[in-house]
Amino acid sequence: MYEYYPKTGVCYDHGENSKIYMIYTFGCNAACDHCLVESNPRKKKKLDPATAIDLLTTGAKYGKSFLDLSGGEAMLFPEEVLEVASAARDLGYYICLNTNAYWARTPDKAVETLAGLKAAGVQAVFPSASAYHLRYVPLERVKNLRAACRELDMVYELNWVYSDQPEADEHIKQEMGLEGETLYYDGLVTAGNNSETIANLEKIYTRRTPEQLDDCLSVHLAVNPHGHVVTSCNMTYDNAKFKDTPFFLGNFHEQSFEDILRAEAQSPVLQFIYHNPHPALHNLMANDQAFGDYYRETFSERSYFSVIDYYLELFRDQRTAAWLQSNLPAVVEEQQRQRALTTV
Repeated sequence: MYEYYPKTGVCYDHGENSKIYMIYTFGCNAACDHCLVESNPRKKKKLDPATAIDLLTTGAKYGKSFLDLSGGEAMLFPEEVLEVASAARDLGYYICLNTNAYWARTPDKAVETLAGLKAAGVQAVFPSASAYHLRYVPLERVKNLRAACRELDMVYELNWVYSDQPEADEHIKQEMGLEGETLYYDGLVTAGNNSETIANLEKIYTRRTPEQLDDCLSVHLAVNPHGHVVTSCNMTYDNAKFKDTPFFLGNFHEQSFEDILRAEAQSPVLQFIYHNPHPALHNLMANDQAFGDYYRETFSERSYFSVIDYYLELFRDQRTAAWLQSNLPAVVEEQQRQRALTTV
């Protein structure tokens, strides 16, 4: 298997089945071209603390213990972030915060704000820096946040993406001292605020066959202000591409979140992928005596921008979906039995 993601960092320390990725708001002080949830200052839809805490409380009953709080820009509502984080901390969650760092205007302000977040339970911060963020947030603020994380002994992991502006990419690398660091070559999500930019990125990013794809552990439960519950942190604004697949679990505004979590726990597809990242499912199907020929002939030469797009295409192929429905339950049941034996 090709490897593009360094298997280090906070996200690799926690199992996929333990995670909740929460898009708290679609609003943002920026409108980055590549933003997969199409956030911008005009969007107002958001969760409220009571709803978020209720989701986390129910999640904890079903084994959730890792919160990745994101947006948009959740820190447009700092008091609400503190309230949600404090509740998550009391429920036993490890808490991460995604932010564009706009609020780290000075070194002192960065330390002051981050100290409050730490006291509320935030343990890791994932600031964003890209050619698209530069239009809205100076790199100096990301540097202020990085220094504050070091001063307060908090985890700092930079979100950085390749753009269609190579000079800006190199500028960020130099200014942030990224030369020599391991950078995540993330897969492309073909949704954003600027269709022209996305079209340019489609020419820059590499499509890969199933044999070449790598997984950044992007299959885990995610929620957003629409009420969508999707098992991918690559969820988009409308999540249309996920609907009618095992990745779209429902809408917590329309049904009980507990019922949704129960369905997640009972889904052989999700439980297999949670415990067996790519290429496990690819290998299972490719090596199946009865199904392998069809799978290899159908999918081996197809290419994708991300492992998520690969999974979605599998789910929409009727013959593959039927094979998964018939074969995965027994595989998952045996794996669960083996895990139970190791914990005795």
